[in-house]
Amino acid sequence: MELPEIVIVGDNTFNKDNLSKLVRKKALLLTGPNVSGIFAEKINSALRGFEYEKEVVNASTYDEAERIYNKFIDKDFEAVIGFGGGKVLDVAKYFGYKTGINVISVPTSASNDGIASPFSSLKGGTHPYSLKVKPPRGVIVDLSVIMKAPKRFILSGLGDLLGKFTSIRDWKLAWIEKNEYYGEYASKLAYESAKHAMISTKGIEVLKYVSVRNLMEALISAGVAGGIAGSSRPLSGSEHLVSHALDIIAPEKGTHGEKVALSTVFIAYLYGINWRKIKSKIQEVGLPSSFSQIGIKREEVIDAVFMAPSLRPERYTILHKLNLTKDAVNNILDEINI
Repeated sequence: MELPEIVIVGDNTFNKDNLSKLVRKKALLLTGPNVSGIFAEKINSALRGFEYEKEVVNASTYDEAERIYNKFIDKDFEAVIGFGGGKVLDVAKYFGYKTGINVISVPTSASNDGIASPFSSLKGGTHPYSLKVKPPRGVIVDLSVIMKAPKRFILSGLGDLLGKFTSIRDWKLAWIEKNEYYGEYASKLAYESAKHAMISTKGIEVLKYVSVRNLMEALISAGVAGGIAGSSRPLSGSEHLVSHALDIIAPEKGTHGEKVALSTVFIAYLYGINWRKIKSKIQEVGLPSSFSQIGIKREEVIDAVFMAPSLRPERYTILHKLNLTKDAVNNILDEINI
């Protein structure tokens, strides 16, 4: 069980005092091409007195991660600071995994649950899913930064959390039918994280400060659930497999959280749980309520449902169990109107 040692959430928390708890002197700062300019003053103030080098992350791919690793492999860094969105944090975690140094996660948006998780999602590898790495040693959530993120990315984080309602059911199904390890505590923590965010949808929709804070805390606790489980099982099930398949079939359409949220409605229907409530929360918060709203065609969704089980054949889910026909998938999509 590997978990973050220090988690700090609040206003203006990305500062020298908090960084001093995690790094003494020399660090690599990874950031995004836009973020580094927008928050230049905050970054300079927080890192004043530290020795550091800065590198811009251009994409969350293995090639980009390897480029940065090879560029700085001989440097004597104590830690790598990921200051940015999910792409930056994924590369930072990969760099920490490859070099063995500590990772400090400083998210600039609430787009997914990778903030505190021991997984790195990079494209271009042999598998379209996350690599198991070490979790960040420290997580610093600066709400003065998060509140400046585009609303779509904040809503995307909620969409990613909604997926826990079905991922934990896939995990339990694998335990019942395939005797796979199942951790009740990690499962309940993931579930409560999703539930915690779900009750804040009205506040999230209007970017109410306390509601966004609730969302960030829920994303962190979901990532911790993955650390407790030692796998992404409580975080990622058939709804994520459908989303990954759509990344291949309809690339660059919709955010990760948008696709996960819609796929969760579909999988919730298969499990016979209250998919209408999940869909109503999606609509209430302002997430897309149909795949067509993010430019994905009906036939692409159907193809994704059929591709999904093949992406991780060893990870048993409801889609592996049911072996749906195309007509059945189409009829369900008609019924739930996504």
